[in-house]
Amino acid sequence: MEESTEELREEWTLLLWTTVAVLVPVLITLWCSFQRPKRKVQLKDLFRKSKHGWHYTDLFNKPTYCCVCSQPILQGAFCDCCGICADEQCIQRADRILSCKEIMTQRQTDGRFYHQWVRGNVPLASYCAKCKQQCGTQPKLCDYRCVWCQTTVHDDCLSSLNDDLCDLGEFRSVIIPPYYLYQVNKLRRRHPDEYSKLAAGCGSGWTPVLVLANTRSGNNMGEVLLGEFRTLLNPMQVFDLSELPPSKALQLCTLLPPGSVHVLVCGGDGTVGWVLDAIDTMKLKGQDQFIPLVTILPLGTGNDLANSLGWGAGYAGEIPVEQVLRNVLEAEVVKMDRWKVQVVSKGNYFRKPKVSTYNILYDRPAGGSQAIIKKRIQSSGECYKQSCLDTNVLH
Repeated sequence: MEESTEELREEWTLLLWTTVAVLVPVLITLWCSFQRPKRKVQLKDLFRKSKHGWHYTDLFNKPTYCCVCSQPILQGAFCDCCGICADEQCIQRADRILSCKEIMTQRQTDGRFYHQWVRGNVPLASYCAKCKQQCGTQPKLCDYRCVWCQTTVHDDCLSSLNDDLCDLGEFRSVIIPPYYLYQVNKLRRRHPDEYSKLAAGCGSGWTPVLVLANTRSGNNMGEVLLGEFRTLLNPMQVFDLSELPPSKALQLCTLLPPGSVHVLVCGGDGTVGWVLDAIDTMKLKGQDQFIPLVTILPLGTGNDLANSLGWGAGYAGEIPVEQVLRNVLEAEVVKMDRWKVQVVSKGNYFRKPKVSTYNILYDRPAGGSQAIIKKRIQSSGECYKQSCLDTNVLH
């Protein structure tokens, strides 16, 4: 009798612990799921007020360490401008004590521009500027990276680095330096000649690139590109077209030396047409001297123009953004005619003629192409009005 009672007690004990082992993780998961929306609302408010470009992620795609507590993290937030990372508990402190890229700042008192270092989470396959050995190989928060020139250096090599001056790195010819914008803001007379004088301090061959990306094009590739370009360039020259229309983004061209600006449009044919419409508006405002050269990084599916210019049918991250910028610098200028065709129905006795469609056609100025377009429209049995605008693009 006592043996059966003991066996029954053991069975009930096992059942109890099994129930606890099953229910506790479920209850913790439910509690976290109820707390997460509240936490996300708090983080969203923090991100909106912050100087950092915070983005929350549930899972980092590589080993990542918190820049505040130095502990490894799986989920948390990262700044796509300066590259700092923090777990949920340290985000507020990181936002308070760690500075981001200064989009507009003056040089030091000696007239020089120095590195701005961020510790840890250096890019893969990066090498120390001092000893030429690979950085980021230790499983902890280690080594430094300059947010402007992308130079990396070991913890032990930082103090012995001979030159602490930052030259903005490989892409200095396309980056708008923060001290240039500071000097422009201090100008009493804003004139193209003054911009050209200031540009002399940015080095010879300075051709700043403005990035205009449509986050609604492609499979979330636009948002990824925005973050990668903000890391390499000045965040001031990278625009999200879902938040700011191209007509306002292109006004930055009027603060740069005339004829020096390139615009990289990340999107489909519709996005390119949207940007070219904004450029036409600049011409109507008498800003012809500030018209930029247009380059296309095709996203999504409708990319006929980009494909015809040799930029490919669609970008899916097969090459790094560094190579994209190199391709922009090496591209050749091609003049193209931009045709705006207004198609009008002929009508009949009881119906007045009315506009049926508006089409935007892009045409290389090759012999006979204009006649072909005209013939195709006339063969449809409708009248048309046309206007031609000249646009410079890169291919």
